[in-house]
Amino acid sequence: MIRTTTKGGLALAVILLAACQTNQPAPRVMSAMDGNWASTDGVFVATFQEGQFTSRYTRTNEVLAQGTYTVSGSTVNMQWLSVQAQEQRSAACTLMSPESVSCNQAGGGTFGLQRSA
Repeated sequence: MIRTTTKGGLALAVILLAACQTNQPAPRVMSAMDGNWASTDGVFVATFQEGQFTSRYTRTNEVLAQGTYTVSGSTVNMQWLSVQAQEQRSAACTLMSPESVSCNQAGGGTFGLQRSA
C-alpha cells in the first residue's frame, strides 16, 4: 500500500511540475523592424515593437500615427491611423538592409526609414 501511494504521489508531482513549466512565457522573438527608426527626410521618428508602432514629429514630439506591422522575409506591411487626418493608411515596404527601409504608401507617395539609436 505504501508503494502504491508513493508512486501515485510521485506521478502527481511530475504532472504538477510539467504543468508549471508549460505556463512559462515563450521567449520573445524580435523582428527585423523592432527598434527605433527615423524618416530619411527628418520629419518623424518611430518606435516599432512586437507588431505595433508609434511615430512622432521630430520637432514637437507629438504623435503622428499609431499602427501595426508585419514582417515576412524582406517585406514589411504597415497599417496605421493618421492622428491629424483621422484616416487609416497603409504602406508596403522593403527592408533594403538591416538599417534601411523603403516604403510605398497605398494611394501614392513614398518614404524611407533609417535605423536610429
